[in-house]
Amino acid sequence: EPPPFDETVVLCGSSNSGKTALLHYLCNAKEKEATWNPPMTVTSLVANVGYVCPWEDTNDNGNNGSMTIRIIDYPGHPSLSSQLTGLLLPSATSRLVFTLDATQPVTVGAALLYQYILTHSQVRHSWVSEGKNLTVLVVCTKSDAKGAKNYKRMKIQLRNELDKLRKVDHALNESSVSGDGNSNGSAKIMLSVKGKTIDLDNLGSDVPVSLHFVEAGFGMDGVKGGLAAIHDFVLEGVLPK
Repeated sequence: EPPPFDETVVLCGSSNSGKTALLHYLCNAKEKEATWNPPMTVTSLVANVGYVCPWEDTNDNGNNGSMTIRIIDYPGHPSLSSQLTGLLLPSATSRLVFTLDATQPVTVGAALLYQYILTHSQVRHSWVSEGKNLTVLVVCTKSDAKGAKNYKRMKIQLRNELDKLRKVDHALNESSVSGDGNSNGSAKIMLSVKGKTIDLDNLGSDVPVSLHFVEAGFGMDGVKGGLAAIHDFVLEGVLPK
């Protein structure tokens, strides 16, 4: 029987982007270990769930209470993407970790982020009605691997890919409006931009999502505080500096 928990954090992203390795790290590594050797993982069609207490690795100093975090590692297989949105509602999650493989193109991850988080009507309406923002930590994984891109380059590539998707949506929305000015279909919620491109640091007041970026790897040279930042975000809601 699952233990009682106070908050839920969802890990999601495309397949093979390091979600399950992060879950093992958060649940099994000592607090804020700089390096850690994750077990081998395989692509799954079933969500993995772990439970962890933010203070379980510290001495009892009166701060621990009974806070327990449930962490859901949601599979990145495309056939399961449509079911992800139910976990992204404010009634289901407190915050989100979105993984991108820093050694691979961002195309698949960008499509997932765009379709099921940034423009999904149920997700956006639910957070707006709660008067809250869905806080997303975008983790650029495998930063210690050869050929990995740093988070700044990944952020630019993600922005460019999201812009492509936005422009396609805009064109489709324009074509769905009939000559009398009425829409002949139920258009999805669009991403509006003030300038020429999407500003990932400020998606606009109508988008109840805030994106924050960090890079991390499990090797000696690629961590640079990334694992500690993920640990603090997941377990305590602290954003990276």
